[in-house]
Amino acid sequence: MRLLDTETGQFVDKDPEDEETVYAILSHTWSTDGEQTYEQLKKVQRRYSSKSQTPQSSPRFAETDGTASPKLVRGLPTALGRLTESEVEALLRLVAETFGLTLPAPAPSPNNSSVPALDPHLPEPLPQSIWDDPEMSPKIRDACRVARENGYRYIWIDSCCIDKSSSSELSQAINSMYKWYGRAAVCYAYLTDVPPGEDHQAKDSHFRKSRWFKRGWTLQELIAPISVEFLSKDWAPIGSKHTLANLVETVTNINYKALWNLEPLNKFSVAQRLSWAANRETTRMEDKAYSLLGIFDINMPTLYGEGDRAFRRLQEHIMQRTPDQTLFAWGRVDLPSTRLPQNPNFHDTPNIPQAEAWIFPPRRRLFATSPDSFSGCEGISDCRRDPDQLLSSRGPKISYTPTPYGISTQFQMTPLTRDLLQRALPIPHILSEDFQLSFSSLPLEVRGSRKWYLAILQCQHEEFKDHLLGRVCYVAPSEEPDIEFVFTGVIGINSPPDDQYTLHDLVLLSPHTVEYCRPYTELKTVYIPHPDRTGLLSRHHNQPYATVKFVLSPEAHDALRSRGHSVNLRNPDLGQPTTHRLTLSKPEHTYVITIEFQHTLDDSGKRLTIDTEVRVSDPESSVRLDSTPGSDQEDTASDRVSWSDTIPWEAELDHKSVTLGAVGVGTLTVGLRLAFAGQGVYALSMVDILCDVAPPPRPVSSADEPAVVNHAAKETEEET
Repeated sequence: MRLLDTETGQFVDKDPEDEETVYAILSHTWSTDGEQTYEQLKKVQRRYSSKSQTPQSSPRFAETDGTASPKLVRGLPTALGRLTESEVEALLRLVAETFGLTLPAPAPSPNNSSVPALDPHLPEPLPQSIWDDPEMSPKIRDACRVARENGYRYIWIDSCCIDKSSSSELSQAINSMYKWYGRAAVCYAYLTDVPPGEDHQAKDSHFRKSRWFKRGWTLQELIAPISVEFLSKDWAPIGSKHTLANLVETVTNINYKALWNLEPLNKFSVAQRLSWAANRETTRMEDKAYSLLGIFDINMPTLYGEGDRAFRRLQEHIMQRTPDQTLFAWGRVDLPSTRLPQNPNFHDTPNIPQAEAWIFPPRRRLFATSPDSFSGCEGISDCRRDPDQLLSSRGPKISYTPTPYGISTQFQMTPLTRDLLQRALPIPHILSEDFQLSFSSLPLEVRGSRKWYLAILQCQHEEFKDHLLGRVCYVAPSEEPDIEFVFTGVIGINSPPDDQYTLHDLVLLSPHTVEYCRPYTELKTVYIPHPDRTGLLSRHHNQPYATVKFVLSPEAHDALRSRGHSVNLRNPDLGQPTTHRLTLSKPEHTYVITIEFQHTLDDSGKRLTIDTEVRVSDPESSVRLDSTPGSDQEDTASDRVSWSDTIPWEAELDHKSVTLGAVGVGTLTVGLRLAFAGQGVYALSMVDILCDVAPPPRPVSSADEPAVVNHAAKETEEET
């Protein structure tokens, strides 16, 4: 461990586990202009002796030709500044006589107008001490001064005591930091935005609003040390985390038992500890995870550049250290206080109470994407130690096994039904006999199934300690037999007559509800899938659109051509600037399919609506329609579907289909799927045409079966 000597200003290496190593440590927020680094401070240190605060320099002599005696340079008095001018002259003469030096001519008097110029080759005199060096950071200087005045010979400061040019040293320091703060005799928390002398308990005090409480790294710097002393912007003492415990607990939501180290951190649930980190900021995304390593007693390599996968890795390490299922208890709990004032218009407001289970892509994974997802979860605790709370206290132990398919685990799962919600949710309106539960259109992997569940977690909320928590989720089959993936969902409930809308990631389950669920509950083996590469495009999924463009994927194009369709995708023109038209026709002219995509952007490009009309007509009607868009023809069948989406944009929009009667063909079913392919670009990843009666001129062939296409969006376009 590299420490800073508060007397010499030099670095020293010490063993932090040695009982004789006593040091202070600094906690601070970094300036937006940057902090003095290891290399910069090392440059200052090289000019000074490692054993004293005085400059390391030889007596300065004027250069000679090598034959004459060296001349003693008459410089400005430094340590001799307390002597009178005559005493200095006498002392210089004595030194010159003793060492055989030539005494330079005396400086001219103020009345002498012929003042000789200073020798330009003489270096500027160094400051007397490293602490006076103007290149030393004032923050480092003052931190050392405070530590020195309080009797500490050494101090550790993260900004300058880590050589960040060495990735191995940086990784070692990050993994050791919690231990280093914990072993410090005192931690000085420097609050640069808190003025001295104010009432820090006041509701709008600078202390309460200090940036220090909003930074990611300062969480462990508050919890790990035994002693934390808060200092104002002028380094004056404010108080300690013991004397200000109530105030600090209010500001941070951290239980005082954790602040005072009265209980080990593993006594607090995973959700509680992650809630302490919610809404804290870090300069780099990865540090949201790395700053929590010590909180969970985890060592893992740091890989700057991995983005939010760092937090995913942290959670995977956490589950290998503890069976605590509060790791999955993030999001909104259905407490009465979670009710929203109005319907956010996800769907038109019905006149009867209605619930819908739907998928919110950014929160689709069972792992949270950041500590912010645990905001408000400080009241969620693990209840594995209470057998009376468990659905099956004699069930298998909780375990997590890495596999090629993802992480295998088991959850107690009960089907998500209308009756279950009426029993579980504390909303009077849903007790109505008219209450409805619907499920959103599912993505490809679960299309045609309704495998929605509540995963009953072994955790509880402090306000309802006799209740368990159920996680809204759905299970999707994979291409492998007996492999099922688990994803999260959300329940949106609309309650007339005031149209209040509530969102639920988690549902409270009373003992009576748990008993009701028991016959329907199964211990289900599921897999938490590996993170997909679409997460790398998250930045583009959060950008508003200026315009929208549709392209036809090569797979969809080839599948249509293989069935004998002629394909033409027409881009918008001046007359219809928001309309793309896809025309499909057969060489034998039995029918023409026209698909018009008309898009609308609202809310400054943050909301997208795609209204699509599908028409089936004979070739002559198609010509008339093409020349006069919007005209009605008796021999034309049409229907409409639509999609809507908001930021963050979904990777794939729901599969839509229409069924139409076509003259001479029978019934045609047209299936469509759109996939996000870039900023404002959507790929028609599937255009599926099925008919129940094949055209007479052509025999039944593979064209009657759905095309197998790659549903991954492509960024290339091919038009015919």
